[in-house]
This record gives sequence, structure tokens and C-alpha cells, in this order.
Amino acid sequence: MIDFMLAAVIFAFVNIGLLLVVVGTYIQNMMVIRSYYTSGLVLVASLLMLQNIVIVLFWSTLYMDDKALMMSADMVSHYLFAINIIQTIGLIIMVWITRR
Repeated sequence: MIDFMLAAVIFAFVNIGLLLVVVGTYIQNMMVIRSYYTSGLVLVASLLMLQNIVIVLFWSTLYMDDKALMMSADMVSHYLFAINIIQTIGLIIMVWITRR
């Protein structure tokens, strides 16, 4: 059986890496273009990165510390895994479009 929470955290790390590429590219563009749009792109990508960092922190604190919380987290872990997979696919497309 797949440990969905561990897989979700692995994909959260992948998402953080992809978002670092996106944010770096957007910041480079912001230095040249200087518009609300590019600033908004940096903000949105940064907030997505923060969301993935929270997933990793959730896993490391709640999932690893307490058996009762671990069981609760296991009940919803497949949903978190699905969300992270979908986000990873979207971010791969975003990185591909952004870097072209």
C-alpha cells in the first residue's frame, strides 16, 4: 500500500522546487517589466510556495509526533496526495511556459 502522506510530502518538495524556478523567473521579469502584473505573478507563486511549505510542516509536526493525529492525517492523506499531484502537473506546465 502507498503511504499517501509521504508521497504528498515528496510532491510538495517537488512543487517547492518548481515554484523556486517560477518565482526566480518572475523576479527577473519584474526587474525589467515593472508592472502590477509581474508583481502579482511573484506574489501568487510565492503564496503557492508557502502553501507547500505548510504541507511539509504539517507532515513533520502533526504526522510524526502523535499517533492519534497520524491516524487523522492518514484519513485525508489521499486527498492531499491528489491535490499535490494535480498541482505538480500544473506547475510543470507553468515552468515550461514561463521558461520558453
